[in-house]
Amino acid sequence: MIRRSTARYATRKLSRALFMWMLLAVAVVVLHQMGWLTPVQGLFTAVDGDSLRKGKANYRLHGIDAPELHQTCRNANGKDYPCGQEARDALRRLVSGKTLDCVTFDTDRYGRNVVSCTSGAQDINAEMVRQGWAIAYRKHSQSYTDMEDEAQRAQRGIWQGHFENPEDWREQHRGSLVRGELTEDEAMQD
Repeated sequence: MIRRSTARYATRKLSRALFMWMLLAVAVVVLHQMGWLTPVQGLFTAVDGDSLRKGKANYRLHGIDAPELHQTCRNANGKDYPCGQEARDALRRLVSGKTLDCVTFDTDRYGRNVVSCTSGAQDINAEMVRQGWAIAYRKHSQSYTDMEDEAQRAQRGIWQGHFENPEDWREQHRGSLVRGELTEDEAMQD
C-alpha cells in the first residue's frame, strides 16, 4: 500500500513538472516570436531624446523620459534653450554609427516597442540619464534614479537650470496637435 502511494505521488509530481516545463516552453516560443527575447540589433536613428527608429519600426527607451522635441528649458543664466533638440542630439551622438542591441520589455499605447538598448557595454538608456538629457521615468522603472541624482548634483544637461517635467509638458501641449502646431509624432512622444 505504501509503495503504490509513493509511486502515485512520484507520478503526479513528475506529471506536474512536465506540464510546467511544457508551459514554459510554449511561453518562450511565443515571447521569442513576438521579438521579446531576441534583441533587435542594428543601426538606429534618434527621433528625440527617448525614442529611436530602425527602418519603419519605432522604439521607446524604457525607464527614461526626455524633453520633447519642441520643449524649451532655461539654463543657469535664465536663458531659454531648445532642450528637446539638445536631448535628441545627445541620443544621436550615443547611437550614430553604432550597432545597438535592444531588448523589448513591452509595447506602449502607440505601438512602439519599449526597449533597453546597449552598444557594447554601454547602457544607452542609463547614459542619457547620466548625461542629464533624460530623467528616470519613475512610474515605469526605478532603474535609473541613481544616475538621475548624479546628473542633478553635477548640473549636467537639463539639470543646468530649470525645466518642466517632460510628462507635464506633454500634458499641457496635447492641444497643439489639434491646432496643427505640432505633428502627430511630435505631440504623441512619451
